[in-house]
Amino acid sequence: MKRRKARGRRGMSARNPRGTRVLALVVLGLAFAAAALQAPRLLEAGWKDPRVSLGSYDALAREGDEARDLDRQAEADAYSMDISCAAAMELEEGQTSVEARLENPSTNHCDQRIRIFERERPDDLLFESGALSPGEQLQTVDLSHPLEAGTHHAVVEFQGYERGVSLLSNEGRLLGHNSFGASCAAEVDIICRPQE
Repeated sequence: MKRRKARGRRGMSARNPRGTRVLALVVLGLAFAAAALQAPRLLEAGWKDPRVSLGSYDALAREGDEARDLDRQAEADAYSMDISCAAAMELEEGQTSVEARLENPSTNHCDQRIRIFERERPDDLLFESGALSPGEQLQTVDLSHPLEAGTHHAVVEFQGYERGVSLLSNEGRLLGHNSFGASCAAEVDIICRPQE
């Protein structure tokens, strides 16, 4: 009687170690691919807050409610103001006149008073304006004293005031004006060139 060889699938028999290796490599490759796909999620697990949800608070208002949106925008505009000044100011040592280009933009609905002081010395007031109505500007200003040569880091502070609203004493003396919210400020460099 002749013996017949058992036929199995090619590459899968115990006698064919190469087929077993190929299968092991395929399984290992699939495991590596699955781990690579999950790695970003595992790395972000400690970074992301698990309590968050998608959406925005603006969406809490019904979409399409244009009247409500316009009212909200009008209210935001009523409590906003624009500011405008030179990005940098230059003068020569010993001089006090500087081109500041201070402006109360015509889009504002409040008067503005403007102060300039050095960031490191806020009590040393370099300039203070009177009230500027919307659309008014000051091209050049005179500083309260000359600056030393060098670059001075300054703050240009804009304070808005309600137009036509004054605070009067019982005797009718002007005490001041109602300030319009918090002040706004811009940081600019005042470059003082040495005398030649």
